Amino acid sequence: MAPQEDDSMGESSVRPCCELGRVPITTLEGGENSLARTREKKERLVNEYGERVARAQVMIWAQYRGIRVSQMEQLRGRLRGVGAEMVVIKNTLMRVALEQANLPRDPEVMGGPCAVIFAYDDVGAAARAVTDFARANPSMYEIKGGLVAGEVVDSGRIIFLSRLPPRDVLLAQVVGGIQAPISGLVGALAAIIRSLSYVLNARKDQLEAAPG
Repeated sequence: MAPQEDDSMGESSVRPCCELGRVPITTLEGGENSLARTREKKERLVNEYGERVARAQVMIWAQYRGIRVSQMEQLRGRLRGVGAEMVVIKNTLMRVALEQANLPRDPEVMGGPCAVIFAYDDVGAAARAVTDFARANPSMYEIKGGLVAGEVVDSGRIIFLSRLPPRDVLLAQVVGGIQAPISGLVGALAAIIRSLSYVLNARKDQLEAAPG
């Protein structure tokens, strides 16, 4: 009698090689797609940070903890009103954006869970909004420092900025400072012209009084 074939490993137990490899291949493709999406998202964020960095006159780093969403929105609203915005950043990507802009990076100022305030217009008003908020919420919001004129500064310099007069007042002071020496110059020129006129008139009278 011919021996019976052992069918204990029949079709139900044996899978072709292509089937065995199908699941890992699909998983790898999905992983690659996920990595590509993550890379694209990071690149987009770096570009967005870079655009803000290029536009900002001043950047302020603030560390936050335990702040309610409503409080953050209140601060964001005040900042929008003075031409600034607050962005909760990813530190590693922000460092890339700063590096691309050839700006310094300081982990003492720019580390930890941070929000960056980009001041595009009225720098003093933006610093004032952040400083006021930090004073009102000292345990939840701390100014770490910032970037001013391409240099890393500490919180003291940000507080100093907050004491600047409003933008309109500052501009008026600058214009007044320019106009003051101009007014003085105009006055001096007018005095010289008057003196010259007196001299010429006196010379004319002298010539007319001279005999024949």
